[in-house]
Amino acid sequence: MPLHAKEFFDSLELPFPFGTVVGDVYYATPTGSQIRLRIEFARTIMDRQYDGLRLTLVHTERGNLDTVHLRFSEHGTFMRRDAERGPGAGQGVIRDWHKDGPPPWAGAELTGLRTGIVDFVQVTWPALITPAGFAEREPWAERWHEELWATDTTMLTRLHEATDTVLALVDGGTYDDMPITDSLCNARYYVRDMLGLRLDQAMLAEAEAVVQLTGRPLGPETAAALTRIAGLPMDQQHRIAMAALRRHAATPTAPTTSTPPARSVPGPAQTPVRSR
Repeated sequence: MPLHAKEFFDSLELPFPFGTVVGDVYYATPTGSQIRLRIEFARTIMDRQYDGLRLTLVHTERGNLDTVHLRFSEHGTFMRRDAERGPGAGQGVIRDWHKDGPPPWAGAELTGLRTGIVDFVQVTWPALITPAGFAEREPWAERWHEELWATDTTMLTRLHEATDTVLALVDGGTYDDMPITDSLCNARYYVRDMLGLRLDQAMLAEAEAVVQLTGRPLGPETAAALTRIAGLPMDQQHRIAMAALRRHAATPTAPTTSTPPARSVPGPAQTPVRSR
C-alpha cells in the first residue's frame, strides 16, 4: 500500500514555506540557499515497516550536514491507536504491506512530531523559518503575459534562478535513488511552490533544465535522450545532474540594461563677430 506521503505531510502542517513532496520524501528550501531539509519515513530492519521520521539537512555540494531520527513512540504519534490495539507487535510503527485500505498512518497524533521537527530546524537551520529566507512573490510574475518577457531582464534572471531550482531538485533526487525523469515529473510543481511562479513559467524553467541535462536542444530526440539517462546507474545520473547544475550556474543570467552613452550634439552655429 502506498504511504500517501503527500496527505501525511499536508496533515503535519509544517510551518515552512514552499515545501513539496517528491515521491515519499518532503523537501523544503529557502530561496537562494544550497541547503535543503529532507524528511522521509524511517525504515526499520523489517521490510516496508517504519518507526518514525528521519530529518536530514543536505548541502548541494557537501552532502549531509545533520540527521535526526524522530521515533513515533517518543512523540506520542500512535499512543491512542496502540492503546486501543493492546500489547503486541506493531506498537509505534506503520507498515505498507497492503495494496489498499486507509493510509498506514491513519489515526496518527501529529502534534509531537511537528514540535520535534520545528525544534530541530530552529536549532540547526533557523533561516528556514525566518522571513528573510522566504521566497518573495514579486509582481514580476504577473508581467508574464503583459509584455515581451524575453526582453525583460528581471524575468530572465528569475527564470535562470528557477532553472537552478529544478536542477537542484533533480540532483537531490539522485541521493534518494530517484531517476532523473521521476524528479522532472514533479519539477514544475516544485518550482511553482518554491518560487511562486505560475505553472507556465515553471514549465519553461523545467524545459531549460532538460536542455542542460541532455546537452541538446529540445526536439524529437529529447524523450529518447532522457530515457537513456534514466537507464544509467544512479551514480552516473548523479554526476550528470551535478554537471548540469554547475554548467547552468556558470552561464550568465539576463544581461543588465544600461543607458547608451550620451551623444555629443553640436551647439547652434554662432555668427562670427567682425572686428571694426
